[in-house]
Amino acid sequence: MLLLLCAGPLLAAEPTVACTLLTQAQIGAATGATVGAGSPIAAPTSCQWSGQGKIVTLTINKPRGGKSPVDQFNDGKTRKLPGVTTESISGVGEDAYYVYFTGQNRAGCGVVVKKGNSVFEVRLYGFDLSQAKTVSKTLAQDAAANF
Repeated sequence: MLLLLCAGPLLAAEPTVACTLLTQAQIGAATGATVGAGSPIAAPTSCQWSGQGKIVTLTINKPRGGKSPVDQFNDGKTRKLPGVTTESISGVGEDAYYVYFTGQNRAGCGVVVKKGNSVFEVRLYGFDLSQAKTVSKTLAQDAAANF
């Protein structure tokens, strides 16, 4: 029992403040836009940056509805919803997928990332879908480096 208590602080803590995971410079470099400072959206686990018609959000998943963030990730990746496309991608975290509205070119594109027991989503608005995929993947890789 004592060993378990001593081992606790050695575990990496999951980030809980989304605005600290990306910088204005990273977002500006990826989007090509000048964006303002990130601001929380209703809770510290979500953040939004915006400028020049571009919006970037980052949300850290928390347990909800009795499901862990990893359970939510797995459900989201395999669930088929009408009008919503999920598409696996590599090179981000341990596992990741795009999520976007089928047949819509500028309705937003997200990358949902699993890294360890943590899950987060980077979502973009104001881009054509092909560009949104590239930019959201870049920003997801940047954020994953902080988990």
